[in-house]
Amino acid sequence: MDNLRPELELLYELQNYDIRISDIRKKISKAPSLVEDKKKSLEYKKMEIESKKKNFVKLNSLKKEKEAAFDSKEKSISAYSIELNSVKSNDVYKVVLLKIEKAKSDKGAIENEILELMDKIEKESVIVKSAEDELKKLEKKIKNDISEFENFIKKLEKEVTAVETERGEYKLKISKTILMQYERIRDARDGRGICLIDDESCGGCGMMLRPQLINQSYKCHELVFCDNCSKILLQK
Repeated sequence: MDNLRPELELLYELQNYDIRISDIRKKISKAPSLVEDKKKSLEYKKMEIESKKKNFVKLNSLKKEKEAAFDSKEKSISAYSIELNSVKSNDVYKVVLLKIEKAKSDKGAIENEILELMDKIEKESVIVKSAEDELKKLEKKIKNDISEFENFIKKLEKEVTAVETERGEYKLKISKTILMQYERIRDARDGRGICLIDDESCGGCGMMLRPQLINQSYKCHELVFCDNCSKILLQK
């Protein structure tokens, strides 16, 4: 009977090609999600800045409302002052004076609110400007990261093509029957179709092997399969 060891050893090396191809393809498959994560982080930052801008706009809008109310109180004070000069009754005079004092008090309160808003607007302006500068830096970085990542993926695609070409040439050294058996098991399992015997155990699933299987594998006169995971066994 022919000794299959040389072919099994070739098959084991062929599996290394398959493992390399699988690992590279896994990296390539992750590319879209990694790029999407970069874009999402950028969009999140933009939303964050838009929120800050809305607050900035809201404060400015509120300031304009307060300034309009301030002007209104000034006009009221002027109107009451003119009215004061024309009243003839002491009671009416006192009422108008109270109105003037109330308008002045309201005007002072509004002025304080405007000053507080101006302080908040100034601080918010610094925050928005800082966030916009940070966004520009982040946009540039993410753009560079994506570009580098896309180049890396192109490199991986070239690499996997090269390894597949090498595998195609290498598999010609193995008989079609054994190759078909291996590929059937590989596709049905975890991407591996052959494993070494490791101290009387299957190197693929870890199951203890029957002495008969170990002995048959040692002789290498036929393909021997693990009872548990069905992988081809190779005795080193």
